[in-house]
Amino acid sequence: MKKYKVEENFQKRIIRYAILSLLITILIEIMVVGIIYLGGYVFSNRQTNDEMNIEMQSDMVENNRLADTPMIAKATVPEEIPEQSFLDNKGAVFVIAAICMVSGAILFTCLFIFYLQRYYRYIAEITEGINRIALGDFESKIPVRYNDELSSVADTVNRLSVSIQKMIEVQKENEQSKNDLITSVAHDLRTPLTSIIGYLDLVRLGKVTDENMRKRYVGIAYNKAKRLQNLIEDLFAYTQLSFGKVKLRNSELDMVKFLEQIAEEFYPIFQDSNLEYTFRTDVAKAVVYGDGDMLERVFANLYGNAVKYGKEGEKVEAYLEEKDDTFEIRITNYGQLIPKEEIENIFERFYRVDSSRSGETGGTGLGLAIARNIVVMHGGAITATSNIGGTTFTVTLNKAI
Repeated sequence: MKKYKVEENFQKRIIRYAILSLLITILIEIMVVGIIYLGGYVFSNRQTNDEMNIEMQSDMVENNRLADTPMIAKATVPEEIPEQSFLDNKGAVFVIAAICMVSGAILFTCLFIFYLQRYYRYIAEITEGINRIALGDFESKIPVRYNDELSSVADTVNRLSVSIQKMIEVQKENEQSKNDLITSVAHDLRTPLTSIIGYLDLVRLGKVTDENMRKRYVGIAYNKAKRLQNLIEDLFAYTQLSFGKVKLRNSELDMVKFLEQIAEEFYPIFQDSNLEYTFRTDVAKAVVYGDGDMLERVFANLYGNAVKYGKEGEKVEAYLEEKDDTFEIRITNYGQLIPKEEIENIFERFYRVDSSRSGETGGTGLGLAIARNIVVMHGGAITATSNIGGTTFTVTLNKAI
């Protein structure tokens, strides 16, 4: 899953919301103060005008009265004291300022909370999603709504949920694989072991009086014991390879000489099985980087299978071909064909195309599984095809750099 990219910093967004809330609060406060001052100014002017009208009417009445009476002495008119507007009152200004400050703080808080409301809801949504995942609902996903750190957290939790789900699935597969392995091993060990005990018990109890028959029974028990030994060795090798406990001791190998050497070791077996072996290549040297002992086991297994299942075809062919960055080694036999529906399963452990012939061929069902693990450890691949043109196993190995 692709990692989420944060495009907007959550801290910067909070600061932006705080500044925006502050600016809106200041503008509203300026408007309110302006309205208060304007209202105060209008109210003061109206009160002053009303007082002046009343005073003028009083003066006119007084003047008329004085005109009708003789002047005794010059009247002294008291000096008029100007009225003080409430806007010039320091106490009123202080009250207005205090009201503006309190209302501004309340307004700023409300605006800031309003802008952050969606984040409060989103955090609650993330928390709920985490709780669902904690309870085992790994199919549940937290929506990624924004481009900030909260969205990054949601995306990380989603990816973590997927990883945990995959780990649980792998664990279940490993557990099932272990159970299948135990079942298969128990079955494959029980069959030869039962035969060994049976034949030896007949000899031990003296129920076989004929010497030749006794030797035959002992020989059968010995062969069963050898097969049991091969199974245990293959099983040990398979488990070591499957759990990564084998370290490769790589070096440069010339696959041309390598295959020729293995073919020489198998020459007596080819002769005994009346098989003709041919090896062809268009290159003089094919150098790869790998573990010689491990690769020898791969090709020994492939040659061994070609002998076991290719006797009817009377020949085994090996061909090494150079590709761009790899070498392909193809080993073909012309004996028993592998059904198309089973070709994909032959590299699985304990899988046999013809289980009825397992006793005849002595196969453990682990050889090809071991071969695949070794080839994969070398960064290569192994495939199989089977048709009228023969059964071919193809091993692809990287060229040495």
